[in-house]
Amino acid sequence: MAPTRTVPLFVLPMGIFPLTQEPLRVFEPRYKQMLDDCVLEESPFGYISTVNPPEGIGGWALPSEYGVLCVADNLEEQGSNLLFTASGETRFRVMDILPASLPARDFGEIFPSVDELVEEYIEESPDGKLYLRAEIEELPPLMGIVHSDRWNKLVRRWSEHIVAIDSLVRASGMGLEDVLPIMEGEFLPYTESGLWSACQSILDGYDDRQQALSSEEASQVIDVLENALEEKKAQMDAIRFMMESE
Repeated sequence: MAPTRTVPLFVLPMGIFPLTQEPLRVFEPRYKQMLDDCVLEESPFGYISTVNPPEGIGGWALPSEYGVLCVADNLEEQGSNLLFTASGETRFRVMDILPASLPARDFGEIFPSVDELVEEYIEESPDGKLYLRAEIEELPPLMGIVHSDRWNKLVRRWSEHIVAIDSLVRASGMGLEDVLPIMEGEFLPYTESGLWSACQSILDGYDDRQQALSSEEASQVIDVLENALEEKKAQMDAIRFMMESE
């Protein structure tokens, strides 16, 4: 078993994938404290989705089993908010959860400061935090690669899905001849970062995202992607049929 470490948890509905980035905005005191700690200690945080079906601990949403270690880049203040970019690095598995020092509360539109909340627990729990933490096991990089023929087909099917959505919502009117060259320029040849970018774009189901994150081999991840695209195509075909029947 790989060595374990304790990290802060940033828990949101969807989570993130390795080697991808997501701009985020923080306004809650717990996550302001988390970012302060990460910056001061030059350490990552664990970006992870909420467990499905939802469960709670002290009123806070519990995390799922698999997440991604991230660093906070481009951190800046905007009024009472903190803006930053979450840059995904390695995957991890949650081994144990350390509860926050205070239960969740509804503060309405005006949040107390981090210091005000820390005063409520500092005497009883001097090492406590406003945010959830977890003891985690880091997962190794994916084994193997996706061979070019299979990856090229995946990029084409991905492009077809983008065109189908665009056509359904009557957005840009771009066809496959427009989208495919852009996608091939961006994602060919195969790279692991391209594989994870595909996951971030295509996978929207909890089970699919967790299955991809828990995979040991690149071939297992593309299995998930191919199945997801097949399901999406069937859904799009059904929607199109209903629209044409009206």
